[in-house]
Amino acid sequence: MTFDIIYNIGDCLEASLIGDLDINTVEEFKDSLINKFKEEDKNLIINLESLDYIDSTGLGAFMTIYKEVEDRGRKLKIINPKKNIVKLFKITELDTILNLED
Repeated sequence: MTFDIIYNIGDCLEASLIGDLDINTVEEFKDSLINKFKEEDKNLIINLESLDYIDSTGLGAFMTIYKEVEDRGRKLKIINPKKNIVKLFKITELDTILNLED
């Protein structure tokens, strides 16, 4: 899994995920994104357009990131998930907590 952080106009950071977010990649992703978010202190958009797979550790990372963002009074939006990713968010009911836009 790789990810890029792109600065948007205004008050948002956007992270684009590519590949798989699983037990082998989750810590690096979570730590890097949270550190960058703390530096910039902006609303956060996570683009899942190129994310192919996510396991339970990846879902846990989203909850950790969500908590960090909410604790700082910012907003998290997850955009462009593939159908298999949306299905997993719905099964776990994380779609009721996270701002998920198909």
